[in-house]
Amino acid sequence: MNDVDILNNAIHNLEKDVPITLNWKTIDDKKDTGIDGELAITINNQQILMFVQIKKDVKNHQLFNVFECNRRFENFLLVAEKLYPKVKKELRENHINYLEGNGNVYINKNGFFLYIDTNKTTRNPKEKGNRAFTKTGLKVVFHFLLNPQLLNGTQREIADIANVALGNIPLIINGLLENKFILKLNKNEYVVNNYEELLNKWISEFQQTLRPTIFKQRFRFHNKNQDWRELELNTEKTVWGGEPAGDIITNHLRPEKFILYTKESVKDLMIKYRLLPDDEGDIWVYDMFWTLNFNKTAPKELVYTDLMINDDKRSKETAKLIFDEYIQPNI
Repeated sequence: MNDVDILNNAIHNLEKDVPITLNWKTIDDKKDTGIDGELAITINNQQILMFVQIKKDVKNHQLFNVFECNRRFENFLLVAEKLYPKVKKELRENHINYLEGNGNVYINKNGFFLYIDTNKTTRNPKEKGNRAFTKTGLKVVFHFLLNPQLLNGTQREIADIANVALGNIPLIINGLLENKFILKLNKNEYVVNNYEELLNKWISEFQQTLRPTIFKQRFRFHNKNQDWRELELNTEKTVWGGEPAGDIITNHLRPEKFILYTKESVKDLMIKYRLLPDDEGDIWVYDMFWTLNFNKTAPKELVYTDLMINDDKRSKETAKLIFDEYIQPNI
């Protein structure tokens, strides 16, 4: 579904349940406001004008951007094809109005209150056969996010840099083309169509598909008073991710949960860094799946991902700092 279909479907399903009048006005798409249009809602002779942002769906890690829009626009309304219960709960707790494709709605503004949460979510079939978001595809796409110009390298160069089999590359590129995440300019040249949309898609798929497969083990420091900054990591093989990396990059976050990405064995980790295996430990260790050297931290795009996946405000605030300073300027 495109944005117009999502909006029309949501309006149609809401009008079936409620004696309501809805009038839509599109905002000039040349104006980069973050808003897609205005929706005038009339019920019982009472009218309210809402500023609408349309999304296919909203994952937990994308809520920060929704919060930003809600702060900028007094009468903000999120319209989405599908919203998960946990996301809807957080939207309500943060006083954010929403309308779902199935007609479920929450609007609580200026004495205007409308709340429906009884309509069943329509389940859409998952994308089939798209190799861009398999475990291997996600590794390749990550390297495209790090360096979009890599799209225009030879297939062998891409395979070597991403450390995957050569035969995967055309299938992954075709998958990105099918979903319009990249566009073909001419016979030999590609460009990322919407970097932020591709990054958000990658975050969702990384969390569900790739991250569980690269998890090694949980640990704790041998010395509970260990200063994590004093660990002398072999940064060609082991780097910080998540909260400690966010603190190194921004000096804005005091880590409580630690992530390491590594090429080292469990034995080496225990000996070199005095880590003890502990299923309840506060150190999560994952296999390093990229090939470039980024000093003490994982690539900023991955640190941003780790922080956005974290379900807490301080991590998302730090992620926003990283995005605004290091990722957005390069889009």
